[in-house]
Amino acid sequence: MSLSLADEGMPRRARVAVTALVIVGAALRLWQYFANASLWIDEIALAENVLRRPLSALLRQPLALDQVAPPGFLALAKASTAVFGGTEMALRLVPLASGLLALALFPRLARRFQPAWVSVFATALFALSPTLVRYSAEFKPYSTDVAVAVALTLIAFGLGDSDADKSSGRFLRAALFGGAAVWVSQTAVFMVAGLGASLAVLALTRRPRRLSPRLTALLAVWTASAAAAVATGLDRVPPSMREYFDRVWEPSLPSMTTWLLLVVAVFALWIRSRHAAVLLFGPVAVTLLAAGAHLYPFSGRAILFLTPVWALAVAECSGRLVDGLAKIRVPRPVAWALPALALAAIVARDLPPHGSEEMRPVLAGLARRRLQGDQVYVYYAAEPAYRFYGPRVALGLDDTSFGQCHRGEPRRYLRELDAFRGQPRVWIVRTHVFRQLFEAEIVDAYLSRMGSPREALRAKGAEAVLWDLSNAGALPADAAETHPLPAWDREVNARLGCGHGPIGERPADWK
Repeated sequence: MSLSLADEGMPRRARVAVTALVIVGAALRLWQYFANASLWIDEIALAENVLRRPLSALLRQPLALDQVAPPGFLALAKASTAVFGGTEMALRLVPLASGLLALALFPRLARRFQPAWVSVFATALFALSPTLVRYSAEFKPYSTDVAVAVALTLIAFGLGDSDADKSSGRFLRAALFGGAAVWVSQTAVFMVAGLGASLAVLALTRRPRRLSPRLTALLAVWTASAAAAVATGLDRVPPSMREYFDRVWEPSLPSMTTWLLLVVAVFALWIRSRHAAVLLFGPVAVTLLAAGAHLYPFSGRAILFLTPVWALAVAECSGRLVDGLAKIRVPRPVAWALPALALAAIVARDLPPHGSEEMRPVLAGLARRRLQGDQVYVYYAAEPAYRFYGPRVALGLDDTSFGQCHRGEPRRYLRELDAFRGQPRVWIVRTHVFRQLFEAEIVDAYLSRMGSPREALRAKGAEAVLWDLSNAGALPADAAETHPLPAWDREVNARLGCGHGPIGERPADWK
């Protein structure tokens, strides 16, 4: 039996609703893209690799600044910048295209097994998700991961159709796409492993209980390509980078709340279609196994590629709620209004543009207001953005001091600031501040003892503050050693450390 409900027809109003949602979702993604938010530190670290290294080095060598990205994504990004230049919009073109592709494909996935209005709500969740909108215009591979996940899941559903065994072309296309996908998306390894295992389970639990030669060949291609992609990827991650990822990502299993939600989601989809539930949760199970083995974190943006499953499961649960309300004679349009209003409230509170570290306007303002002889002190985590955007806004490096990372040893920041005693105009530039470490509070408290602020340029997550330190001579010479410090989390300091990640040492030829 075919898994698709397309043959049963979809009400015209439902089709119109899906089309409208896709258009609105595309508009949100384009709004975010054309808002052209400043690159934040992680994006800058990956952008520097793409812009400064030739394609051959990108594909063969470990990336600098502890970055990882699949070779296919890097090649596409390199091609985009070669054609359109090294702008933020050129860098983010591949994520945008991926986000739009995923948006176009997702309604087809929902319609494979869900009733009309349940699939409409699933499309709404996917199209309007602020997280997906944001990552569709961020220069990281997460949006591409989602697009590949949706495409692979659709392919797997197609292989479950009753006429699939009659089509060698369908299996061939599936084998080629899955084999290529793992080189464009790292999380595609989890997708092909989970979907491949699901297809095998489904084939062995229905008559005739065997793997067809075509399915066996497809699984062999997927397995070989995934194994090669994993081996190549591991070869491009040196031990120091692996140690950094282990500390920062902290691979872990979900919380008890997440486990409960997963059980509910599986149950809801299992009732609708066992076939669909097996296919959808195969990749989830593989990712959970990787997390249990401390190989991959089951949290945050690392599992963004599982968002399609989440959207389908939440829509399914909402559909069950509507069915229950309908049984007590609540009109279905009124019942559907409840989850729709909840979604609308979430979206309205988090509309584009999304940004996190708006250093470009801050540095542009600094370039206009800086006077000859002004000193500039750049907080260590702001150095990547300062070096990236400084030349773009005509901000030179004269009289500029870059602070060093001293996590766990905050008095060293104070000693760096002592070098500016007696200076009437000192700009302190900051972004990507870890509030858990209280570094900004410690520095500001010390500066307040040395002088007073005169002017401030601020944008979301970034600032440049002009301080007058001309009277700092009244401060004792050993003030940095006696300045009171707040208690800080030593475990956080140990986990984050210095010298790795986007704040790590830049290659010599990048200076």
